Amino acid sequence: MKIRLNTVLAFSKLTILTFLIVTVTSCQSTSRSTPIDLPVSAIEIAIQDTSEDPIFDPNDWLPINWWIIFNDPQLTSFIETAIIKNPTLQIAQANILKSKYAADSVRASLYPSLYWGGDISRQKLSETGLAFPNGTGNPSKPSSSSASSILPTSSGPAPANAPFAGGSAGIPVYFTQYETELAFTYDFDIWKKNRNTLKAAIGELNARIADEAFTRLQLSISVAKVYFQLQIYYKLLKNAQDLVKNQSQYNDLTLKRVENSLDNVIGANIAKTNLTTSKQSLLQIQADIAISEYHLKSLLAGNFDEEIQNIEITEQPLPKFPLPADLPLNLIAHRPDITAQLWIINSAGRQIDVAQAGFYPDFNLSALVGFQSLHLLELFQGRSTYFNVDPAFSLPIFDGGRLIANLRNREIDYDLAIYQYNNLVLNATREVLEGIAVLRNSDQQLNEFTENLNYQEENFRIANLLMTHNLNSGIDSLVSEETVIIARNQEIVALGNRYQAMLSLIKALGGGYDSCYEEGF
Repeated sequence: MKIRLNTVLAFSKLTILTFLIVTVTSCQSTSRSTPIDLPVSAIEIAIQDTSEDPIFDPNDWLPINWWIIFNDPQLTSFIETAIIKNPTLQIAQANILKSKYAADSVRASLYPSLYWGGDISRQKLSETGLAFPNGTGNPSKPSSSSASSILPTSSGPAPANAPFAGGSAGIPVYFTQYETELAFTYDFDIWKKNRNTLKAAIGELNARIADEAFTRLQLSISVAKVYFQLQIYYKLLKNAQDLVKNQSQYNDLTLKRVENSLDNVIGANIAKTNLTTSKQSLLQIQADIAISEYHLKSLLAGNFDEEIQNIEITEQPLPKFPLPADLPLNLIAHRPDITAQLWIINSAGRQIDVAQAGFYPDFNLSALVGFQSLHLLELFQGRSTYFNVDPAFSLPIFDGGRLIANLRNREIDYDLAIYQYNNLVLNATREVLEGIAVLRNSDQQLNEFTENLNYQEENFRIANLLMTHNLNSGIDSLVSEETVIIARNQEIVALGNRYQAMLSLIKALGGGYDSCYEEGF
C-alpha cells in the first residue's frame, strides 16, 4: 500500500510539473502594441508662432469653468443649468456609480465569505428500500414488538408499532431534522487573479469618471456654441430687417423713376428681385433663430419656456485666449477623452494578467460548522455539533483551447485600446493645431471686415452729406446704405466665426480639465 501511494504521488507531481511547463510555454503573450508619442515639436512651433499675437495669453491654462472668461452671466447660467439637468450628463454620472458598485463587488472576492443558515426538513424514508422498516418487507430480520426500543420522533414519542428504517435502532421512516450552520469559504489569490480583476474594475471606474468630464465638456461647449450662434442670428435679423427696408425704398424709388421715364423696366425688375431676395434672407434667419432657440432650450432640459436675452455681442470685448507655454508637455493630461482611454488601456492590461492566471491552479478553503438533530430541544447540545473542513485545488488540464482563446482575446482588447489611444492623440494634435490656426485666421478676418465696415460707413456719411447739398441722388444714398448693411453683415458673421473658433480650441485643449491619472495602484 505504501509503495502504491508513493507511485501515485510521484506520478501526480510529474503530471503537474509537465503541465506547468506546457502552460508557461503556451501562454506567452504575443508582442503588444505600443502607444505613440504626442507630436510635441509641431505644437511647439505653433505655440512659438503665437508668442507675439495679442489674442493669446501665455500665462496659464483655462479654468475648469472656462465659460467665465466670456464674462456673460446669461451664458454662465445656461451652462450651469445644463450641467445639472441635462440627461446626457446624468447618464454619464449613473455609469460612474454602476462602475463603482461593480468594483465593490469584485473587491469582495479578496475577503473570506461567512454565511449563516438553517433549515427544517420533514422526510419519509422508503420502507422497501435499502434501509427498510423493522418487520416489514424483509423476512430475514426479526420483528421487534418492544415499544421501549422505538426511538421517539421529533414530534413526540412514537407509537409502539411505529416503523423504523434499519431495525429498532435505525432511523424512523417519518422524521423531522433541524439544522443550522456557519459556512466559511476563502479563495487564496496566489496568482493575483482577483486583485488584477479588481484593478481592472477600478480602471473602468476611473475611465467612466473621465468620460463624465468629457461629456460635461461637450455639453458646455454645445451650449456655448448654440448660444453665441443665436446671438449672431439676432444681429443678423436686425440687419436683414434693415436690408428689406432699404430694398423696399430702392424699389419704390425705381418705380417712380420708371414712371417719369428716368429708368427702364429692367432696372425695376432688378430692384424687385433684390427686394424678394432680401425678404427670403429675412425668413431664413427667422427660421434659424427658431431652430437655435429650441436647440438651446433642449440642452437646458427644461420646459422650453426659458427666456433668452439678446445681448450686444458686437459690443462685448473679446477675451484673450489662455495658451500656456507648457501646452506640448501637458496636453494629454488636460484631455479627458485621452485620460479615459489611458484607464481603459490600464484595465485591458490587467485583464491580460487575469487571463494568464487562469492557466495556474486555484487554491481555496471551505469549512462548515453547525448543529444537526432530530430533536429540536437537543439541537444546540454538544453531541449535535458537526463540522467539515475542505481544502481544495483545481488545475486546468484540458479545456479545448478556451483559456488560450480567452488570453488572445484579452490581448486583442489591449491592442484595440492602444489603437484608439493613438487615434485620440493624433486627433487631439490636429484639433489643437487647427484650432490655433483657425482662431488666428478668424481674428484677422474679423479685423479686415471691421475695417471695411468703417470705410463703408464713412462713404455712407459722405453720400448723405452730398445728397443734403443736392450733389447726389437718393439712389446713390440707398446703394451706399446697402453696402454698409452688407459690410455689417460680414463683420457679424466674422465675429460669429471668431466665437466658434475660440470654442473649438477650448474643446481641443480639454476645457480646463486636469487629469489625476497615475499608472499603477
